[in-house]
Amino acid sequence: MLKFMTAARAAASGLLAAAMVLFLAEAAAAQTLRMWGPEQLNDPEIAKLWNEIKADFEKRNPGVTVQYMQPTGTISNGAVQAAIQSDAGPDVLLTNSGIGRVGVVANAKLVQPLGAAYEKRGWKDRLHPWLYAELKRQFDGEIYEFPDGLDVIGLWYHKDVMTQKGWQVPQTYAQLLALFDEARKAGLQPLVVGPRNNASGGHLFGNLMQVTAGRDKVGEVVAGKRPWTDPAIVASAQRVIDLVERGALAKDMVALDLDAAARLFFTKRAAFMFAGPWFTSNARRAGYDLDKAGFMPLPVDPGQGESLPTGGVGWSWMVSAKSKQTDLALRWIDYIVSQEVMVKRATHASNWMVFPQALPGLQPSTPILKTIFDSANKGVGYNPSVYIPGNVVEAYLQAITGLVGGQVNAKDAMAGIQVQAERAARP
Repeated sequence: MLKFMTAARAAASGLLAAAMVLFLAEAAAAQTLRMWGPEQLNDPEIAKLWNEIKADFEKRNPGVTVQYMQPTGTISNGAVQAAIQSDAGPDVLLTNSGIGRVGVVANAKLVQPLGAAYEKRGWKDRLHPWLYAELKRQFDGEIYEFPDGLDVIGLWYHKDVMTQKGWQVPQTYAQLLALFDEARKAGLQPLVVGPRNNASGGHLFGNLMQVTAGRDKVGEVVAGKRPWTDPAIVASAQRVIDLVERGALAKDMVALDLDAAARLFFTKRAAFMFAGPWFTSNARRAGYDLDKAGFMPLPVDPGQGESLPTGGVGWSWMVSAKSKQTDLALRWIDYIVSQEVMVKRATHASNWMVFPQALPGLQPSTPILKTIFDSANKGVGYNPSVYIPGNVVEAYLQAITGLVGGQVNAKDAMAGIQVQAERAARP
């Protein structure tokens, strides 16, 4: 009897040990990946898409649960930094980026360097070559982000209005100015901008810098290697003043924000407006027929800058320095930047994002997105708003408002930005 009880105890102990091993194995396999973003999860169509993506990733990674965290802000207002430092913060983040913002979290060592992952996982081959070269240039060769979407900013116009008026798409800046004159005679506001409390003024000025100074010079300016008082940049500022004096841009637009400016465009009271692919979302909400929208880079006169849309990295993936699940976070990025998932997102009806790699044969949800996608394949110039530090951005946007409102001359406006740039560069 004693032998039986001893044997029974041993068997029970063995079963308990086996059960504990199984429990620990399952517990080790069960992981929750906390993901910050995307911001648009409150949109039912976008939430549906992202829930499909989440379910597919979980299916491919048994035992893994993806938990979306609704963003409470961005790097610009400190919400991302606070979230990362929290004990319940995200492992992987999708947030607005650009070197000025990424530098904030990278320099504070809040996000992990990803250069090794680019090499080991072949990420560099998943980007436009020009984009990978730009990322490598920014932090002495190290990279802290994987771009999710690009900002590609150019001139939007109404194809139907152009046809009705017998106007041709301008091929040079001089032709564009002549078309502005024709639009004003027809009772339209030639060019609309909403510089109050948002980046719309930057969209205007970044494009003027691109066609006046060229990509290389603007790149040197935003990197601090060339001053804002450079003659080519001052000439770009003078072009804003010239547009106002010509009647192509109304002084009182300093009182408009992006939404107010967009209403003028969508109701066809304005002929042109600078915007990016995200403008398709604004258009849908306004009931504007996107089939009638056209997009073009700002044209250039011979011997001047380059005709490229401006922009840069608008949204990026980053891995929290506090994450204890780096490998899982990298697996998520592997998955989300695969062509399969990018095509799924790019062809979804809710999409307005231009992705960081060429997607051959892609047919986006609207023709204008196809035009913008194709423009990005050729490269983009710089939108300084996403490349320069926050305090410099503030001075930059204030200077543009002053130029539109006739409150400052071109030289003084650029000198004001340079003062802030020099302060930001001090240790």
